[in-house]
Amino acid sequence: MAGERIVGGCQCEGLRFELKARPLFAHACHCLDCRRRSGTAFGLKATVLRDDLAITTGELTAKQTSPRTTVRQCAACATTIYSESIRFPSTYLVAGGTFDDASFVVPGAHLWVKRKHPWVVLPDRVPQFDEDGDIHAIWPRSARERLEAANRALSGDQE
Repeated sequence: MAGERIVGGCQCEGLRFELKARPLFAHACHCLDCRRRSGTAFGLKATVLRDDLAITTGELTAKQTSPRTTVRQCAACATTIYSESIRFPSTYLVAGGTFDDASFVVPGAHLWVKRKHPWVVLPDRVPQFDEDGDIHAIWPRSARERLEAANRALSGDQE
């Protein structure tokens, strides 16, 4: 994947986006909200820095789905492109299925497994958490460092 463009878009192809850098981490979430939003057994999410995502064509609409979460969708077809949370101001969670080639969006963890369907079998080698996972335990060091730098920049702390 090195050197390749990371691009994606919506179902109607009216909205396109590009990432300037690889995602920080990918996970599968089995919570009821993600299952409903994806319309399937779990949500596949790629965490990206907000500054790394560029909408190249099309328009987004915003839909607040909880007091702290907003989903951004294609204005034309309502495909969910990403969600954002006030808890994580420097990142977006891009829907894994929106990438043209999503083969690199391999879950590094499964979250909210206490809500997973009983017929879903998870690989033992991938960390599993009953609820949310601790990024310090599951994210690669380089991803944590990129996130910390983005958070410092956002807060104006140029350490």
